[in-house]
Amino acid sequence: MGDAPLAYHEFPILGRAYFLGGRASTSVKRVLGEAGVDEGTIQRVAVACYEAEMNVVLHARSGYVAVSVYADRVELVVRDQGPGIEDVDLAMTPGWSSASEEARSLGFGAGMGLPNIKQHSDAMRVESTPGAGVCLLLTFQRGGTAHG
Repeated sequence: MGDAPLAYHEFPILGRAYFLGGRASTSVKRVLGEAGVDEGTIQRVAVACYEAEMNVVLHARSGYVAVSVYADRVELVVRDQGPGIEDVDLAMTPGWSSASEEARSLGFGAGMGLPNIKQHSDAMRVESTPGAGVCLLLTFQRGGTAHG
């Protein structure tokens, strides 16, 4: 949108490191609190960020989350180096999952990640290149409520 962020941070995500799942989203939540973002927005960002982070853990080799804090909004970019999504519309269907048996055995892969991300964000764009990864671009209006 042209304006400079008040704060910007990046946090790495390691694929298949289930025991580290949630570390990046916890860091994002801390950064938002330190930046004075309201609790409602922090909660929405934290839920969407965790879902996106776990998608990287479940499906990709590695990735990162970048958070930009603006006076009126928070923007997240979650990019991974993974297989990409063949059919984004299908992946947005609640309950559809491409999770591995390993991930399912650990309780992941219910197929609600992308739908939950959309529900908690004000704007969501999915860019996917099969074989080269996924990039999620998410916007959250500060003080607002998502309309997913």
